[in-house]
Amino acid sequence: MSCWIRLGIEPTNDPDLIRGAYRARLPHHHPETDPEGFQALRQAYEAALQLARDEQSPTAADESPMPVEDGPVEQTQAAFAALLEDSSRRFDPAAWQAFIEQLDQLSLDDLEPVSWNLLYNLMQTSPLSHNCVQMLAARLGWASQLLKLEQPEQVEAFLERTAEPDPFDTALMKDWSPAAQMETLWFTRSLEYLFHNRPLFEYKRFATTHTCMALPADEAFIQRLLVQFSQAGIASKTFCAMVAEQQRQAPDDLDLLYMLACQSSECGQEELARQCWTRLWREHQHPRAARWLLELCHKHQPQRLPLLIQAFDRLEPVTIWPDDLEAPAQAWGSPSQRPETLTRWFEAARSKLPGIAGSFVAWRMDGDDEQPLLAWLLEEQQDTQLQRLYRHAWALHRGDSGLLRQLMAEAPGDDPLDALILEGFQYQAGQQLRWLNESPLALALTACINNPSAEAQLPEALRESHLRPVCRDWMRRVRSYPATGLIRLAEAFKPGGMFPAPYALELQAQLAAAGIELPRPPADEGLWNWHRQNLFMLALIDQPERWLALTSSALLAMPYPADHPFAPLQQVLLRLQAEQGNLDGMLGWLDDNDPVQQLMGQRLLSVQQVLDSTRLPSNLQLFACLERDPGAFEDDMLGLMLLCAVLYHDPSLNAEQHREVLQQIANLTCAQDWFEPFRDGLIKGEPVRPPSKLLEEDYLLNSTLFYTALDALKNLARYGRAGVPRVKVLKELQRAKDFPGMDTGIRAAMTALLSWSERLLPANSSNQAAPASHIWKLGSRLSRKAYGVQVVGSIILGPLLILMAGSMPLQILFALLFVGLLGSASLRRLHDIGRGIPTLILFAALLPFLPFLPLVLLILPGEPLPNRYGLPPVNAAKNNLQAGLQAALRRLNG
Repeated sequence: MSCWIRLGIEPTNDPDLIRGAYRARLPHHHPETDPEGFQALRQAYEAALQLARDEQSPTAADESPMPVEDGPVEQTQAAFAALLEDSSRRFDPAAWQAFIEQLDQLSLDDLEPVSWNLLYNLMQTSPLSHNCVQMLAARLGWASQLLKLEQPEQVEAFLERTAEPDPFDTALMKDWSPAAQMETLWFTRSLEYLFHNRPLFEYKRFATTHTCMALPADEAFIQRLLVQFSQAGIASKTFCAMVAEQQRQAPDDLDLLYMLACQSSECGQEELARQCWTRLWREHQHPRAARWLLELCHKHQPQRLPLLIQAFDRLEPVTIWPDDLEAPAQAWGSPSQRPETLTRWFEAARSKLPGIAGSFVAWRMDGDDEQPLLAWLLEEQQDTQLQRLYRHAWALHRGDSGLLRQLMAEAPGDDPLDALILEGFQYQAGQQLRWLNESPLALALTACINNPSAEAQLPEALRESHLRPVCRDWMRRVRSYPATGLIRLAEAFKPGGMFPAPYALELQAQLAAAGIELPRPPADEGLWNWHRQNLFMLALIDQPERWLALTSSALLAMPYPADHPFAPLQQVLLRLQAEQGNLDGMLGWLDDNDPVQQLMGQRLLSVQQVLDSTRLPSNLQLFACLERDPGAFEDDMLGLMLLCAVLYHDPSLNAEQHREVLQQIANLTCAQDWFEPFRDGLIKGEPVRPPSKLLEEDYLLNSTLFYTALDALKNLARYGRAGVPRVKVLKELQRAKDFPGMDTGIRAAMTALLSWSERLLPANSSNQAAPASHIWKLGSRLSRKAYGVQVVGSIILGPLLILMAGSMPLQILFALLFVGLLGSASLRRLHDIGRGIPTLILFAALLPFLPFLPLVLLILPGEPLPNRYGLPPVNAAKNNLQAGLQAALRRLNG
C-alpha cells in the first residue's frame, strides 16, 4: 500500500503536513492495542518523510526566509522536539531529566503554555518511555490540572496508560538504532499486554512466533520473562538452566521450585520435572502438580491413572463431630470427593482406558456396577502390586476398619509413583478410620445392628434425608452383620432403592431372613481371603450368569470351609462343571431347600435359562418364571394356555398359585368357535382337541405332537403317578422341548409335563432292581430273558409235577403253583413294558383263544427307563435317573 494512502494525504514534500497526517491517524493505531497497524503507519510516515527530503531542491532552501530569533517558549519546544527525534536520548531517563531541569528556567507565564504544548505533542507521539513521561508529568502536574481542560478524558486516558511501568529499563537501548528500539519496545509491550489481558495460549502463540529480536540485559525483565514463559508453558533451555541454578541456591523458594518444574516439563526433562512436581504436591498440594503428574501417569502407566486420581482426592481432616445426630456436620469426614476429582473421573472416562483402569473409572462414575472390578480383584493377577493397589483403592470405599488398618500398615515400595499413590491412600484411610470409629453417626449405626433386642430401633435422626447418604456410605462397607440387626437395618433404609445401592446388602438381608449369616471376619492376614470368599458368593447369587462369565473356573474352586453357607452350592457347581465341562443350564441342579441355592435360582429364572437347564426345572420354578416374565409367551397363545393348564393341575403348586394361573387362562380370548371348548376342557383336565387343520396351518404346529401333549396332561391330571406317560411319549415330548424352532410357550409346556412326570417317577429309582428269582415281588419288573426262562420252566415242570403227584390235593397245589408262576412272570413282564393288572386280565381272557400271547410278551421290548414299577431289570445302573429324566431321555434320543 502507498505511504500516501496509508497517511490519507496527497503526495507532498511538506514535512509539517506529513507529521500532521501522521499525528491525526496515530490515535487509531495505538502500539499496545494495534501493534501491526501502528507499525505499518510508522513505516508509511518514515517513507513519506524520506520522499519529501529527496524532492526538496537546493534552490528552495536558498530561497527560504532568514530564520527569526525564537523566544524561551519556542526554544523549549524545539529542544523537546530534538529530544524526541534523537534516538540516543528519546528513551533515556537521564536525558529527560536534563530537559526537565531546563523547564525550571522558564517563568510561570511561559511554563503553562509550554506544559500543555508538551502534553499534546506526547499524546501524538509513539512509542515513548513511560518512565520518562511519568517524570515529565510529575514535574508539570498534569494529573492535578485536568479540571482546567474542556475534554480531559483523552488526557486522563493517556496519563493512565503511561502510568504503567516500562517492560524494562529503556535507558539500556539508547545506543540502539531507532528501528531496533521501536521493534523491541513494541514486542515487549505486546508480550506484557497479552500476558495480563489475553488467554495464555495467545501469549504463547505470539511469543513462540519465529523472529529475531534484541532484548535488553535487564535482570528484572529477564526474570519476569522467565515467570511468564513458565506460566505459559514455553520451553527455554536457557531459562531452565537459569532457574535450576537459582533453585539450587534457594531450595526452599516455592516460586523457583514451581518455575523449575514448569521449565523442566516443557524441556523434556521428565525425571527432574517429576521430582519437582512431586515435591510441590507433597508439601503444598499444588493443583498444577496434580495435573502434571496425572498426565505423566496417563502417558507412561495408564493402568495406574485411576489410582493416582483417587490418591489426589485429599479432603480437609476432621477429628471432632457434634454430639447431636441431627446436625449436618455429622457428614464431615465421611467418604466424599472434591469437585476436581469428579472432573478427573470424567476426563479419564473419555480417554477410554483399557483393562482394569477402565473398569475402575466406570465404577467410580456409576457407583453401582461393581462386578467387573470385583472379578478382577478376586482373580489371581500377574501384576500383584497393581492388584494390591486397586484392592486398597476399592477398600477405601467398600472396606471396613480391618482392611483400612491393613492399608495404613502397608510399607511403600521402591517405585516413586506407587509410593505417591499409597501415601494418598493412607491419608484417606486414616480419615475414614476416624470417621468409622469416632463419629456419633457411625457409632449409632453400629450399636443398632449389634443390639440383640427384637425391639431395638434405629434413631429417628438417622432417617432424615440429609443423613441418608452418609448412612448409605457406612452401609456400603463389607461386614458380617448379625441377622436381626441386618434385617432391622434393611427395613429402615430399604438399601435396594438407594443410589448407589450398598452392594449385596439387600441380598445379605434376604439370607439373614433365611437364618444365614456371613462368618465372622478374622483379624489377621486371612481377612482378604474372607472377603474373596464372601464377595464371590454374593456376586454369584446376585448375577449368576454374568458373574460366571467374568470369572474363571479356578476362582470357583477356591477353598471354602465345610460350614460356610456357600460350600454346598460350590460342590454342586463343581460337579456340574466336571460332568459337562461348563456351567450351562445350572438352574435344574439347584436345590430349593438350600436358601443360598434358592436365592440364586430366583435370579436365574428366565425363559431361556429354564429351557436351557441341563436338568428339568421344577414346576414351581416355571410358575415363578411365568410370573416374572409373562410377556415372553405373548406370541404363543396355545403354548401359554397349555403351560398354564399343566401348572393349574399340578398339585405341587398351592391354591394361590393355582388361582393365578387360572386367571391367566381366563384372560386369554379368541373369537373362533373352537376356543371356548378348548379352554374349558383344559381347566377341567379333559382337554378337547383343536382341529388339526387349525394347528397345522394357523399355528404351524405338529398336530400329533400337540395331541400327545394334551393326552399326557389328561392322564397326569386324572391318574397322577399312574398317568406318567410311557417312555415313547416322554422321548417325543423331550424332542419337542429341545427343538429350538418350536414356539417358546410350547417348549415351556413340554418342560412342565416332563418335570411333573419326573417328580412322579418312583423315589427309589436309584435302588437295585428286583432279581428275576424273586417271583413273589409282583410289583417289580422282569426282563424278556428271565420271562422266557420262567415260562419255559413253568410249562415243563408244571405238568410234570402234576403227573407225579400222588394225590389230588398235591395236584391242585402244583397246578396253582404253575398258574401262579405264569401269572407272576407275565405281570412282572407287563410291568417292564409299562402295563399293569388290567392288561394281565385281558391277556388271561384271550389266552384260551390265542395261546401264542405269551410269545408277544417275549417279543415286546421293556421300557429302558425307570417307571412306576421300578428300575429296568437290564442295565439298571446305566438307565437310572440319577442325572435326571431329561438327561436320560436325551441319551435315548441320541
